[in-house]
Amino acid sequence: MNEGFWSILTAEVRYDKRLKPNAKLLYSEISALTSRDGYCWAKNEYFAELYGVGTETVSRWISQLKKFGYLEVELENKPGGFERKIRLVISSKAPCHFEQTPLSKKANGLAQKGNIIIHTNNTINKKGALEFFKENNPSLYETFLMQYQSKIKDFQKFCELFNCKVDEEDLEWTGKKINARLTRFAINYIENENKAFGKQQPPVQQQTQQYSKNHF
Repeated sequence: MNEGFWSILTAEVRYDKRLKPNAKLLYSEISALTSRDGYCWAKNEYFAELYGVGTETVSRWISQLKKFGYLEVELENKPGGFERKIRLVISSKAPCHFEQTPLSKKANGLAQKGNIIIHTNNTINKKGALEFFKENNPSLYETFLMQYQSKIKDFQKFCELFNCKVDEEDLEWTGKKINARLTRFAINYIENENKAFGKQQPPVQQQTQQYSKNHF
């Protein structure tokens, strides 16, 4: 199993009593399968095999998540016909809690990917830590962008996850502490992406070793 692939379960989804329990699991699974372009391309047959249900049941779960605003579903015209793509709708206010959990053997065999579940139970400030850092430490923020932004495919998702992580750790909002945590988070995030997609970037690994040696 190759760990290092992010999945998300926001508090809004987790505690929404209108949703069936398996619809919530499906939301998390879709996020784990979301590709670098921000979409999940998995078909209902995949989810049906994974959960041991019929494709119509999967379709009802997806329709329910879409109805309550947690998913957007689009059809893209490709050679051979239309293909469905699913995008998660994540509120910027969605509370997050992080916990690393491996995929089941069945899911691992189907997807050949690792899975890090992000459970949720905390509250994020209306203005996230990254926005605070950007406003109060613009030079450090620009340095961070120049060094790491081009290496992160979905930067918006990265920012949301980082804000959740800061909130989960109850990190003090100072430029020095946010900069240190942001750097370490970015290095780990990029390495996880590279592992998930079979890529290697030695410079990031070297930065990790140097950063850990000097700061942790």
